[in-house]
Amino acid sequence: MRNLIFALLLLAGLAQARTYVVPIEGTIDGPLATFVEQSLARAEREGASGVVFRINTPGGRVDAAIRITDRILASSVPTLAVIENAFSAGALISLAAQQIMMLPGSNIGAALPITVTPVVENTNPADRKVISALKGKFRAVAEARGRPANIAEAMVDPEVEVRGITTKGEPLTLSAKKAVELKVADAEVASLRAALEKAGFSSEIETLEPGPQVRVARFLTDPTIAAILLAVGVLGLVLEFFTPGTFIPAIIGLTSLGLFFLGGYLAGLSSALTIILLFAGLLLVAFELFVTPGFGIPGLLGLGLIGASIYFTFGDEALQVGSYAIIGLAVGLFLMFRYLPKGRVARPFVLSSAVEEVAPPKNELESLLGAIGTALTDLRPAGTAQFGDRRVDVVTLGEFIDRGQTIRVIQVEGPRVVVRKVEG
Repeated sequence: MRNLIFALLLLAGLAQARTYVVPIEGTIDGPLATFVEQSLARAEREGASGVVFRINTPGGRVDAAIRITDRILASSVPTLAVIENAFSAGALISLAAQQIMMLPGSNIGAALPITVTPVVENTNPADRKVISALKGKFRAVAEARGRPANIAEAMVDPEVEVRGITTKGEPLTLSAKKAVELKVADAEVASLRAALEKAGFSSEIETLEPGPQVRVARFLTDPTIAAILLAVGVLGLVLEFFTPGTFIPAIIGLTSLGLFFLGGYLAGLSSALTIILLFAGLLLVAFELFVTPGFGIPGLLGLGLIGASIYFTFGDEALQVGSYAIIGLAVGLFLMFRYLPKGRVARPFVLSSAVEEVAPPKNELESLLGAIGTALTDLRPAGTAQFGDRRVDVVTLGEFIDRGQTIRVIQVEGPRVVVRKVEG
């Protein structure tokens, strides 16, 4: 009986000693870093034979790559990188593994950091300070794993020359055969199974896949999607401000901003501070635009807080996200003020009297110059006013006038009637 129990426990121990395969595919980003951290924690908790990172990536965010690299280096579980293609950030992650195996036709390297110019999508090498910092990280990781540090540095810095291997002016990229020859990789293998056998890992494998949380976070933190959410969020709040009481624009705006921060939160990028910074910035910009028109300290400070919020959330991609959001916001504002007052879609968002009222002929409007009337709606700065028995769409010069206030027409330009509050 004792022998049977021992055998069952032994079998149970062997069953648990499986190898976890963690795919690192596509762009390296914050949610992927979270997924890798979760996978390593599970492997350590369950006593895995090892963790295999199957790498096929063009690169991605440096901060996310460093998170993954540091976690791999700190792991107590044996690690193996099986490379299909490991460019840029993927090369750093690969170097952090205890063993590296190259599949046929694979490459590793080309890790020169770049900056993306918004709109035209141009890419340019980062400044020397960034290159130096990343080069130092590659060297440190290579030294930690006993790999040639000068080869690792040459992957990052095109100014680093390795005699007989690199050409000055180009970051180093190695083929599978060359990576093994230079001892960057341990072997070239035909398949994942062959890599497991050569590395001494259990052949019983379980492939881990990102859960719904990680997939949602990767979608929401895509720079284009995040920029759209930010632009729609601000547009919704602006539209609600000009058409108070409809609530639909506010709901859409707040939902978009909520999704914007949800992606960052799920990816481990956003915090309460980033949310506070964004809304504080929006309030300051609104104060500058609508309370003290001009462009002074509140507006500059508000823009700075908004920029800081985006930077803390998106790091290297903050410029790209912010630029796309500004473009989307500008287009949205143009379309909103150009077409919204005229279209059928606008009817739920503006007062029916303003939509349904037939504009008086031009000569009749000119006769209103100097007329005194009453604001039928809040003028923020546009709205509707009553002059005798006539309702007219009016606008102020930027000031806000509450409903019921006495106003005077100070200017008529075609269909545009400009009014001012009558004091006293």
